[in-house]
Amino acid sequence: MPAINWTEWSEGVIEQFHGHVWFYRDLYEGKHADLFPRAKNLIDKGEITDQIMHGRHYAQNVQTPYIIANISKLIPEIPAMLVSRSIAKISSSIHSDSEQNDAANKETDEQLEAPHDAENSQIDDLQQELIQQIEKNSGLQMEHWSNIVQQQVDGGLVGVVWNDERGLRIETKQRDVYFPHEDGLGADLAYQRKIGEDFYLHIYRERVEDGGLLATNMLYKIDELSAHDEKKSAGGFDASGIGNYSQAISGQLEPVDDETAMELLEMDELETFYPGRNRPFIVYWPNDKTFMHPLGVSCLKGQEGKQDEINWSLTRNAIVYERNGKPRLAVSKEIMQALQDKAFDRYGDESKIDHRDLEITTFDENGKALEVVQIDITKIGDVAWVKDLERQMLAETQTSEKALDLFSETTQAQSGIAKYYDLFVSLCKAERLRNEYVYFLKQLFENCLWLANQDDSAVQIEQPEVATKEMFPITKSELITQGVAAHTGGGSSLETLVRTINPDSSEDWINQEVQRIEAEKQSDDSTSLSQGRANLSNYMDNRDEDGKPIEGDEE
Repeated sequence: MPAINWTEWSEGVIEQFHGHVWFYRDLYEGKHADLFPRAKNLIDKGEITDQIMHGRHYAQNVQTPYIIANISKLIPEIPAMLVSRSIAKISSSIHSDSEQNDAANKETDEQLEAPHDAENSQIDDLQQELIQQIEKNSGLQMEHWSNIVQQQVDGGLVGVVWNDERGLRIETKQRDVYFPHEDGLGADLAYQRKIGEDFYLHIYRERVEDGGLLATNMLYKIDELSAHDEKKSAGGFDASGIGNYSQAISGQLEPVDDETAMELLEMDELETFYPGRNRPFIVYWPNDKTFMHPLGVSCLKGQEGKQDEINWSLTRNAIVYERNGKPRLAVSKEIMQALQDKAFDRYGDESKIDHRDLEITTFDENGKALEVVQIDITKIGDVAWVKDLERQMLAETQTSEKALDLFSETTQAQSGIAKYYDLFVSLCKAERLRNEYVYFLKQLFENCLWLANQDDSAVQIEQPEVATKEMFPITKSELITQGVAAHTGGGSSLETLVRTINPDSSEDWINQEVQRIEAEKQSDDSTSLSQGRANLSNYMDNRDEDGKPIEGDEE
């Protein structure tokens, strides 16, 4: 059977589809002291502490922390920063006609009792209003950056659409809840949940069959849960009971009957059939998809060894400096013995040397009394080797070095064009990710509109336009200069110019601003009303260049 037959739930089931996703999440978050064996060994021996905050052990020999230069955090965040700042307004490419808007306003007015509420709820464009409502319900403006980071770290991102009491919206989820069917006609979303005192696996399945799409909810009770697994999973659930887990609990699955499942899931029905729908509402966005890895791979895959070596080198340097970097005083045996004798006579303890005794002393036969000994810290360790490893990580992940400013040799100002070429590799990568992300969003919006169309035929199914801005930030003056040049040259409309200069303004304000500009261009006064608008002929008193009257057309 192409659909998945659920009989057990464990880490192995997840790893079969998604590999070691938890490892790359911990690598991104900087939990390297728990990942790398060399760090664990030094911590267990007491050579270093694992973390400054909430460390497991106190160092026995030195107080050197485990030094982490988390390049693995920067690799996914740089393209996320570039892409998220470039996503602009999402708008419909179809405008609703007056009949559709009037019908929507009439329906809204019937649902409202107060006249002022009806007045404030007037819809000018039903299609655009619906798209804006989906965007607000989904909170997309706050989700772009996290979506792209999660997709890079996990190697994939899941998008689903819902239409319930919270409204029509888009939700994104981590990769490890997604389980596609072998024949490509459907997929399962698996949610590890805690309901009451018991653990369950909630399966939401979408599958194309019988001329439509069948959406099914199934519930399984997880049996044979060990005490270790229960303790480990107790903190992995949010207030709703839906698993926000870092690792799966293990157990055999026992199906729950439909009546009990509807009661536990608080659903009126477990199945919904959408006739005429030939593809699932679930959308999956893989990272660096290949034939070997159809679900994509993490952007950090293959970087763990170099990250470990960077941390190891920096920590080893820190240990050397801790032991040898502090200044020390070297004295001859005779001076040391004299100091110990004075300490014994004064305090009864040779180790309690008084620094005041060093103010008066004698030279030895070589003319030396005290000498300051300190290691040259510029010669410690392999700083150059660490930089080489960082450069290699950035090169393998298509990340520009100048995007981090780790290797900048000068602080001189650069032009925007020069900076652009410094970031060329990162911008090319980010552009590819942006194109994929825009396509991902368009599919999800289209799925939302498909659901809305089932309830209201006036809603048109489309893939809306996702406007994009420059990834590379430019000054306001340069933005205005470019926009005005494009408009006067005929390359953009007045509305596009106003929207470009004021990217954060509302749609109503932009429309009003366009109307104000057009009104100022066409303003009339008493002279223009009586004699016509001023033109070159008016200014020349209706005479040509030689002063001869210009003959008008005879009526």
